[in-house]
Amino acid sequence: MSKKYWILIGVAVVITALIIINLRAKRGKSIDVQVEKVKRRNLQMVISASGSIRPKRKIDVSASTIGKITKVSVEEGDYVENGQFLMQIDPEQLESTVMRIEASLEFAKARFKQSKYEMEQRKNELKRIKSLFKQGFRTEQDIETTQTAYNVATASFEASSQSIVEQKALLKSARHNLKEVTINSGMSGVVTRLNVEEGETAIMGTINNPGTILMTIADLSQIEAEVEVDETEVVYIEIGHEVSVTLDAFPDTTYRGRVTEIGNSPILSSSITGQQGVDFKVVITLTDTIPNVRPGLSADAEIIVAQRDSALSIPIQSLTVRGKKDIKGFEASDSLTADGEDIEGVFVVSGGNALFRMVKIGISGNKYFEVISGLDVSEDVVSGDYKAIRDLKDGQRVAIKKN
Repeated sequence: MSKKYWILIGVAVVITALIIINLRAKRGKSIDVQVEKVKRRNLQMVISASGSIRPKRKIDVSASTIGKITKVSVEEGDYVENGQFLMQIDPEQLESTVMRIEASLEFAKARFKQSKYEMEQRKNELKRIKSLFKQGFRTEQDIETTQTAYNVATASFEASSQSIVEQKALLKSARHNLKEVTINSGMSGVVTRLNVEEGETAIMGTINNPGTILMTIADLSQIEAEVEVDETEVVYIEIGHEVSVTLDAFPDTTYRGRVTEIGNSPILSSSITGQQGVDFKVVITLTDTIPNVRPGLSADAEIIVAQRDSALSIPIQSLTVRGKKDIKGFEASDSLTADGEDIEGVFVVSGGNALFRMVKIGISGNKYFEVISGLDVSEDVVSGDYKAIRDLKDGQRVAIKKN
């Protein structure tokens, strides 16, 4: 063989040796990771939402007639009893209307008596004419004339009777309107809003225009929090779920409550990007008393939708996803079954290597996932950092960092 041939062989051997050395170096290179043991913990799955508080029951006091407000007997923040006098709208015009209708009613009653007497008179006269006709002293024309007069008197009597009914109805309506200018409370509660003062004009509502809301009275003994929950989370909420509520006004105090209403219709909103978000209304009835509460205060709610005691758990950041092709021995393993190309799992540290393990996850708490299957107590799973978990490969050498 020529010298050139041996030189080529030598170069190939050197290159092969370098490649083998490089591969071994890479295999021996480890990544620094943090680990945490699989433990049993008490977990709660919590959905957070924001909104405001409101009284469970309130009424808006509106005007039922047009008029000038002549007296206001309450102030905003006052507690009022059911039936208590609140304010007076000028009754002068309505009092005049009542008096006028009362006079019309008396006239109708007098006209009724008169028409009754006239009808009875015509009736008697008709009876007398018929008797004289039998005796030959009256003609058939006399009977027809008297009969017509009797019929007219009867119709007049019936009309006067209906007039009384009409005037009574008008009087009842007028007296009701007069009663409405004296406004009393329809429930016991606190005047949370007073919109008018003495001297202003109250306007009654119509089909197209709402009337003047004079004041709002609320029962503050029962308070609700109305919050908005994203469509992806509202499906987990059920009536009766326990809730913790905090108010911006009282940040150091937590109030308990329960879910009492879940909206069926979405609340649509648009973001600055133009995308439309879908939220649903959730109403929480508070079981704790809030001192000095005011409707409209901002509220943050944490709704407990699931709870597990002594659940096997892993840190949330430990859960990652790998493709089937990235897992060693996947095709040959009977224990690994998964739909799709990506598999959800964690890296378990064993013998200095990070081994990918598929796991089945249950509920999620604030920091931990519940593990349904795939792990045992006290196994070490990689918990950080995020870059290390992202870059880890199945079977890679790792060095455990101390926290």
